[in-house]
Amino acid sequence: MNTPAPTADYKNLVDLMALLSEATARMGELENDLQQSWLDLVDARRKDYTTLQAAISTSEAAIEAAASLNPQWFAKVKSLKTPYGTVAFRSTKKLEVKNEEVSILLLEQLGQDGLPFLRTTKVLNIEALENLDDNELSRLRIKRITTNACKITPSKIDLGKTVATVTKGDAQ
Repeated sequence: MNTPAPTADYKNLVDLMALLSEATARMGELENDLQQSWLDLVDARRKDYTTLQAAISTSEAAIEAAASLNPQWFAKVKSLKTPYGTVAFRSTKKLEVKNEEVSILLLEQLGQDGLPFLRTTKVLNIEALENLDDNELSRLRIKRITTNACKITPSKIDLGKTVATVTKGDAQ
């Protein structure tokens, strides 16, 4: 272990790491307790949830079927209000492209007539730009930014290592 000279700052760092390790361990215990409570709650309410989920699914399908069979309800308005909510019936259109590459090739064969239907996207090649020096990047109005990160890892017990150490000590 790489240990610097004992200073007030180092003692403070060790105290903070102890606090972090303790809080991390207690947070894990709390998360485990909450997970178990959640599973107990789900187990207790699973039958009700399944029944309600089926009722929602069945009623939504029946409502959609009734709306589809009665287009006259939506002839003048797009939404039908009931005391229990609103049913809105909308039709939408979209284009389905089976093979985009083939469609692009066919449009390109039209020459200028196909251009309104095609988009060209240009993006920077960041990997290639990273090879330029800072002066060249600056000329291109690009700035190289260096970031530093501090990684903090609370200690954990390595049970395998602990057992091996204890076993080795018992053997001697």
